[in-house]
Amino acid sequence: MSTRAPPQADSDIRASNLPPDALSCPLTKNPTGISITVWDSAVEPAECEGLIYTWNGYAENAHVHSLFRQVDIHGERLRRKYLTWIHDFGESRFSNKRIIDHLAIEDGLSYWWLTLLSEQSQYKSPRIKDAIRLLALDEIVNELKPVKVKLVSPDSSLSESLQGLCLKLDIAYTWERIADQHPRSLNLKAACHALPQSIRALATLIRYLHIRWPLRRADKHNWFSGDKALFFCAFFVYMDPQNAQAGHFHSHYWEGLHALLERLNLNGNWLQLYKSAEGGPCPQTAIDWVNRFNRQRQKEGFHAFLDAFLSWRIVLRVLRGWLNLIVISRRLRKLKDAFTPRGTHLSLWPIMKADWYASLRGPDAISNLLWVELFDAALRNMPHQKRGIYTCENQAWERALAHAWRKHGHGQLIAAAHCTIRFWDLRYFSHPRTITSKREPYPKPNPDIVAVNGKAALDVCLNANFSKDTLVESEALRYGYLTNLTRTYPSQVKNGGPLKVLILGDYLRSGTSKTLRLLEAAVPLIAIPITFTMKPHPNCLVKSTDYPCLKLKIVMDPLKDILRDFDIAYSSNMTAAATDAYLAGLGVVVMLDDKELNSSPLRGQPGVQFIDTPDRLAKSLMTFSPAESPRPDSSLFYFLDQRLPRWEKLLLAPSPQEPRDTN
Repeated sequence: MSTRAPPQADSDIRASNLPPDALSCPLTKNPTGISITVWDSAVEPAECEGLIYTWNGYAENAHVHSLFRQVDIHGERLRRKYLTWIHDFGESRFSNKRIIDHLAIEDGLSYWWLTLLSEQSQYKSPRIKDAIRLLALDEIVNELKPVKVKLVSPDSSLSESLQGLCLKLDIAYTWERIADQHPRSLNLKAACHALPQSIRALATLIRYLHIRWPLRRADKHNWFSGDKALFFCAFFVYMDPQNAQAGHFHSHYWEGLHALLERLNLNGNWLQLYKSAEGGPCPQTAIDWVNRFNRQRQKEGFHAFLDAFLSWRIVLRVLRGWLNLIVISRRLRKLKDAFTPRGTHLSLWPIMKADWYASLRGPDAISNLLWVELFDAALRNMPHQKRGIYTCENQAWERALAHAWRKHGHGQLIAAAHCTIRFWDLRYFSHPRTITSKREPYPKPNPDIVAVNGKAALDVCLNANFSKDTLVESEALRYGYLTNLTRTYPSQVKNGGPLKVLILGDYLRSGTSKTLRLLEAAVPLIAIPITFTMKPHPNCLVKSTDYPCLKLKIVMDPLKDILRDFDIAYSSNMTAAATDAYLAGLGVVVMLDDKELNSSPLRGQPGVQFIDTPDRLAKSLMTFSPAESPRPDSSLFYFLDQRLPRWEKLLLAPSPQEPRDTN
């Protein structure tokens, strides 16, 4: 038996802050033939013939290799393969028409750009990580050429994909089906999820109308016009309730920009996207706040909810559009070949078909069509806007906005990237041909300009084939407080007092729960005085009584007001707030979720500790030293200047006569 070096890692991937393990994934090839076992079980891998690749987790030893670790090492190549597949999917032809053309829903707009496949959001499409791991496994199988592949898993969709791969490569395949380690709980949410897509779609519409119909009462007619008017669009979140009650609009999304608009004598037209979330205002409270803002519209700007444009006519148009999408989905029922990425024998149909059907028949179809109709109604009746700005996360609603903006002849449209762009946040990445090629008559609805908030985001966009002409610099509004943040460690740490840990909650409840459960398991191993404070995400509140051994203190204050009170921050690997803590000079410990890609915004940053077991977490906390966590240079991440000169230049720039096409 001879030992071979692992495939060459992508040169620009920095995975060095993964937990150190025995091996860096060596591949061993047996000239007489080997077997591969893919282990998808919560229990430790049993002794098996040949090589074992774990489907979940990052731990490795001499006989067990991690697919997630392979993905992290070869991330550039695997991400590129996935993006190529999405591009090729849209260009796939059936009956002499591209899928993009089949999904045309009105002049200039293809519904393809609003589908879950095109959106590429791991929040909405959790099986993207499965597709990435399958691409990694396809490389391993093609390189090692095993005589047999065995899957130990409860997942029938995963088995179907692997079985098809092995059949095409003439490799023996067996599936050892095991019981699901985490069976779905029998509750209303699970029962609804099991319903057919069409039933769930109608339920989504009914729920939407029940919650949002009251917002129709909000004012929607007093928009500013003229050269001093500026259009803004974002979710109605991160509001300061005390300011709102006093009639002052203040959102942490736009920190500092309110004062700049007043100083420049500009009038803001704010199209607010209401979001029902834990801890957020109910529709009646939201209307009350907006009415208070609008009483001082010269100072606070004019505010309207997108849902104020809701009508029975729009509801009927959405239902008609939904039925049309169902007809199209049936016409395209033989498109399974499009789910095979170029250069592979791997079909992603079994694991990604649910996203396809949800986009064309299910709840996402209803939501997306509502975006299209509501933005059309809002921008049709609005006075001409020479410039519009929206918060950029590359979600489906942004494409509906961009299309309606062009359709109704408004001016320059700017997407403001307001947070860190993470390596595995595929929403921000496209295949080069998707960015540069012309797709008339149904181009991807893009902004004219992307305002990037720092050097890191600028470098990411340039490396992702964005044109320099479509990128402008802007200060990071949400992070401006870092400029004046003074970092002094609590005196208790120096004197042997308790270590103060700030726990940063995840957007997803599953991520928050895993983060806290791992900490619970680590607490008995911690032999120093320690206190835990939890700052949950506004969309995922936490009860301290659910985690009694942690003796949690819950805080909802802005990070800028509390970071200086802590020594170390602990978060999940999806939490963007970890960047705030890192740049404020706190020590940072990130939980590597054993069922997720390493999506941390601090992936590859020096000094950040990534842990995946209770003992590693306990060791990281007990060995923390303030002297070992100097404050990083914030300018390497963000453009910071509280005077906002970049934003001022952007807002006052002459508007181009014709909007530029960024495709």
